[in-house]
Amino acid sequence: MLRFTVSEAGQPPLPAVDLDEPRVVIGSGSGARIRLPADAAGEAHVEVTPSGWRALAAVIVGGAPHEGGAMGPVGDGVELSLGAYRVRVEPSPPGAIATPPQRTESLARELVRGLLGAGAAPTLRIERGPAAGAARMLPPPEAVLVIGRGDEAGWVILDADLSRAHAEIRRGWDGVWIRDLGSKNGTRVGGARVGAASVPLHDGARIELGDIEFSFSDPAERHLRGAVGAGARAGTSSSAAAPGAPPGRWVSAVALAIAVAAVAGLIWILAS
Repeated sequence: MLRFTVSEAGQPPLPAVDLDEPRVVIGSGSGARIRLPADAAGEAHVEVTPSGWRALAAVIVGGAPHEGGAMGPVGDGVELSLGAYRVRVEPSPPGAIATPPQRTESLARELVRGLLGAGAAPTLRIERGPAAGAARMLPPPEAVLVIGRGDEAGWVILDADLSRAHAEIRRGWDGVWIRDLGSKNGTRVGGARVGAASVPLHDGARIELGDIEFSFSDPAERHLRGAVGAGARAGTSSSAAAPGAPPGRWVSAVALAIAVAAVAGLIWILAS
């Protein structure tokens, strides 16, 4: 089993993940087990097995540049540099437990948040009920937000349908999770009842606390799904081209139509 520790230049390393798999791909594509932002890595950039690493694209290993196709051992540990990111690969310590897939997915989201900027934090918004339109960005990893009508709640919403401490939302290194705190009117995600056991939240989820409905958005998860372009940043916008036509061809067609109209007008004037 191998341990992977990812860090961004100038930032502390993220929690390590231990993977007991015959082949681990590091890259930006959906098939990569260790996912990095597309600005730093190709879809499949480096392949790691218990016996060693193989570069699928240019990479810096231990401070030395290598072209695609280069190979080397993991040994007691090796550091791979891809853009602003470092991936330390080493044998897992005795007694380590394999990291579940949702943990590596969550680490990928945290890396993408740094790329997208401050507006990429997961957010809850009230869609129906008191204070509709109010929103809260969730705190950094390893923090908890309690929603309820009592003073002990982190987000106080004055509504009789809510219990004093109704539901708890935790954003950790393994994702964003919600659980009911023994509320009177219950907690639902996507219509399914949530109990004391935590369930994960994903981008686009609808949450009901009694009769109050929330929406959950996670820009980093959308980015990793491909709904945001690889070079996009939070808060930017782009103009849409006409459906079904590439922008360049659409502009050329308009220019041609204008030119034809101009020539026709000139001929009409000369003929008058």
